Amino acid sequence: MAGIPKDEIKRKGFHLLSLIYVFGYLWLSINTVLWGLGIAVLVISLFEGARFTIPKFNEFFLKNFHGFYRDHETDKPSGLFGTLSGAFLAIIIFDLIFHQKAMVFASFLYLAFGDASAALVGRSIGKHKLIAGKSWEGSIACFIACLICGLFIFDWKFAVAGAIVATSVEAIPWKINDNFWMQIINAGALSLLALIPFFQPAVIAAILK
Repeated sequence: MAGIPKDEIKRKGFHLLSLIYVFGYLWLSINTVLWGLGIAVLVISLFEGARFTIPKFNEFFLKNFHGFYRDHETDKPSGLFGTLSGAFLAIIIFDLIFHQKAMVFASFLYLAFGDASAALVGRSIGKHKLIAGKSWEGSIACFIACLICGLFIFDWKFAVAGAIVATSVEAIPWKINDNFWMQIINAGALSLLALIPFFQPAVIAAILK
């Protein structure tokens, strides 16, 4: 992992803790997962509110947990808040309302593995710039990771299409927390893609049917 900033490794390692709710969503009841995510979002909201209103607390936390927050997050909500709140809304909209559990689960995996792969590869060997600091190398890594994830859920045709969608969404320079938007937009895009006759997916993961 030479060339990858240590702070980025810390962030992406911590980022993989999202797998707790990802696989909780797969195995637990939807109510249990929503309650868990809702409570977690509330707790983090209170914590972040304390950071913003008590400068000493914010200074202490940023000093002792350096690397888990990006520089621009010192006075803004963390990526963890965006990750959990995005997952919460994705489940409500695309599972409870539209009954697209496979698409929601895929969007979670795309964030956990695709986004992490893009950041780690892009920051270590990314030489050819794409847009707003993104690189072709990082995007290719994202595509491969998302494709592998998709092949555990869908037939190959939909897995390829889903990986292209996820890689495109990851490459967008979001002004607001991308951890929030990636899950919602990917779940929505996959749900719409499934309506096209040519791309109608065969969900091969029996537990998601």
